[in-house]
Amino acid sequence: MQEVKQMEHKPTQERFSRDVEEQIAEVFGKDSEGVIESLTQPVRTYYLRCNTHKTSPDEVVAILQNRGFKIVRNKNVEEAIGVKFEGPFDVGETERTVTVDKKTAESVLQGANVYAPGIVDAGSMRFGERVMILSELGETIALGKAEMNANEVLTHKKGLGISICNRRYLGPQVRELEEFKEGLIYPQSLAAMVTTRVLAPQPGETIVDMNCAPGGKLSHISQLMENKGRVYGFDRNSLKISQTRRIVSKLACENVILSIHDSRYIPEDLPELQADRVLIDPPCSALGLRPKVYDFTTQERIRNLAEYQKQFFKAASRIVKPGGTIVYSVCTFTFEECENVADFAVRECNLHLVAQEPMIGSAGFQTIQNGTLCQRFHPHMNEIGYFIAKFEREI
Repeated sequence: MQEVKQMEHKPTQERFSRDVEEQIAEVFGKDSEGVIESLTQPVRTYYLRCNTHKTSPDEVVAILQNRGFKIVRNKNVEEAIGVKFEGPFDVGETERTVTVDKKTAESVLQGANVYAPGIVDAGSMRFGERVMILSELGETIALGKAEMNANEVLTHKKGLGISICNRRYLGPQVRELEEFKEGLIYPQSLAAMVTTRVLAPQPGETIVDMNCAPGGKLSHISQLMENKGRVYGFDRNSLKISQTRRIVSKLACENVILSIHDSRYIPEDLPELQADRVLIDPPCSALGLRPKVYDFTTQERIRNLAEYQKQFFKAASRIVKPGGTIVYSVCTFTFEECENVADFAVRECNLHLVAQEPMIGSAGFQTIQNGTLCQRFHPHMNEIGYFIAKFEREI
C-alpha cells in the first residue's frame, strides 16, 4: 500500500484565471475556498451506470465487490453505482520526468493510464524505465512505467505510453474492466444520471437529444425507454457521431437514430419531427468538472457560451409538443449559463419551469422567478458542479 500523505498543491492563482475565481466568489461567497480546493481534487465517489439493457445493478455490484471495490448506492437512481476513491498518497520520486497535457493529467488523477497523444514532452524516456508524470504546471501527478520510448511517442502518437504504478488517488481503472468492455457499465456522474431521470423518458415516446455526443445520456434515455419508441441524437461533428454510434452499439441501444446535424436548425430542416421530450445538454464552460489541473476560462468565453446555449432553446421549443418536456443541463455553476439561460427560456421560448424528480442536489438560486425549481450540484458538496432545469411547453 502506498504511504498516505497530504499532497501539496499549486497556489490557486497559478491554477485559475481571475475570471474563474470571480465566478466562484459570485456564486459561492464564503464557501469559495472550499470550492476551489475541491475542484483541484478527484471526486471521492466515482459513479458508473449499470446498463440494464444487458444486466442488473445487483449483479454489477456483486461483481465489483468481489473485485474488492467499496460500493455506494443511491436510492433515487437504482442504476447508479458509486465506487469510493482513496487518497491522497505519496507517489514517490524518480529522476526521469514526462510532461502530459491538461486532459491527460486530469484523467490520470481519476484513474487512467497515459496514452501517447497526451504526452507533451517525453524527454529522453526509454522503454521499461520508471518516470515521474508532471502536469504542464510542473505538478507531480503520478509515477509510472514507460511502455514505449520517446521516439515512438513522437512517431506513432497512439497507444499506451505509460502504465501508472503509483497514484495519488486509488480507484478503479474503469476502461480496463471487462464489464466496461462488454458494455455492462458506463462511467457517468450521478448528476448526469439524475438529468436523464428528470427528463423521465417513457417507452414508446419520441425523444430528441440535441447534443448527443459522446452518448452517455443518449444511451441512458434508451435504457429507461427499454428500447421502445425512438430517441433521435444530433451532433454536427461527424467524428463525434461515429464515436457515439460505437457506444450505443456496445450498450445495445436499438431505438437510437443518429444524425450529423446542427440541431439549432431542426425546425427548418426536419419540420415533421415532433418530440414528447427534448434534452438540451450543450457545450458549456465545464467549470464544475473535477479534478482540474488548471482552468483559465475567461468571462468572454462564458458569455459567448451562454448565448450559444440559448439558441438551442429556440429550436427545442418549436419541436417539442404542446405540454411536452424540455430538460436543460450543464456541468458548470456560473449564473450566466445556469439561471440566466433558464430565465431566457421562460421569457422568450413559451416555456415554464416545473418541479424536478428526483431532487437530490440543492435548489437553484432565486436570482430568477421560480429559480428554486432548478437543481444544482455543488463541487464541494456533491462531487461536481452541475445545473439542471426542467420546463414544460405552454399548451
